[in-house]
Amino acid sequence: MSIELEYALEHKNDPAVLCCRMEPGVIGHHNLEDPAIFPDLVDTGLLKLDGCLTIGQCLGATLKEVSDSLTPLTAEIVDNIQDPEAGEEAAAEEAPEEAAVPAVAVPAGTQMTFGGGVVKLYIAEGKDIHIEFPV
Repeated sequence: MSIELEYALEHKNDPAVLCCRMEPGVIGHHNLEDPAIFPDLVDTGLLKLDGCLTIGQCLGATLKEVSDSLTPLTAEIVDNIQDPEAGEEAAAEEAPEEAAVPAVAVPAGTQMTFGGGVVKLYIAEGKDIHIEFPV
């Protein structure tokens, strides 16, 4: 499961592993797996962290090739490896943009809430439709 920016910054010295399949491009916090699950995966042999870059080095770096979930990020597949101290400054500048919620026009009787990485949509008109999806 992907992690939030604040959590990524708290764990900037932990290994960086993809949470899901990723196409080449800029690596963000939403592409990274929660490092709290790594000990169990390493113990069972499902994950090897040899040569793995840290979260701080990968935030803002560029993935060179398509990679599957639970792929440790190494220098072989990552370009533009970041200085963790500079990454904090860039991430801090990026945070206000991510916190902004775009304005959405919704019909009367509709409620939308954003929080915890999930959008909850309640539509009173019709048949009381409830829709939730991660963002």
